[in-house]
Amino acid sequence: MRWFYEVASIGVVSSWRWLLASVVVVGAVVGILFATGVFGGGEAETPMVTVTSPTPTPAPTPAPTPASTVEPTTAPLPKVISVPILATRAENVGSLEFVLRYDPARLEFTEMETGLLAGNAIISSSSSRPGRIWAGIIDADGITGSGPVAVVKFNILDQSRGSLPLTLESIVAFDSNTLVDIITTTTPGEFNGPGLALLSPIVTFQ
Repeated sequence: MRWFYEVASIGVVSSWRWLLASVVVVGAVVGILFATGVFGGGEAETPMVTVTSPTPTPAPTPAPTPASTVEPTTAPLPKVISVPILATRAENVGSLEFVLRYDPARLEFTEMETGLLAGNAIISSSSSRPGRIWAGIIDADGITGSGPVAVVKFNILDQSRGSLPLTLESIVAFDSNTLVDIITTTTPGEFNGPGLALLSPIVTFQ
């Protein structure tokens, strides 16, 4: 009986030591597992996710528009000219008659009107022959002074340049008071084409 009790005591003591060793081992293992985070004792390492922003595509730069080429424009040439008939040293000129000669191949007569010096006068003109214009001016008060007594208008037929004489001839003038003939001299004018200076024909009273 004593032998049995001793064997049982040995078994209990041995079982207790084995149980204690087992508890120690299990505790160590559990501690290791908690330390490594298997049972949630440590925070799980969150993986880093790198978000790459899309690279913006640069807007295309518009190609420079070439400046439009502006071609220089040429001013249109005049199609009509006005030729003043000038008088100098006029004194009480009651009537004046003359013929103006011109080149009908380059000029076309359209009309004649009174000039500033003969503003109150009556004027009449005709062109029965190409290249010749007859004109008659009557002023009852008498024309006195210097300036244009008439203005002749032409259409330009030929735009070429070159001297074109404008000549006064067959001059007849009378004094408005005495009706005596007045001696006159003339100076021819000149037309040199569009864009150039125009020289007016002149009648000078003596």
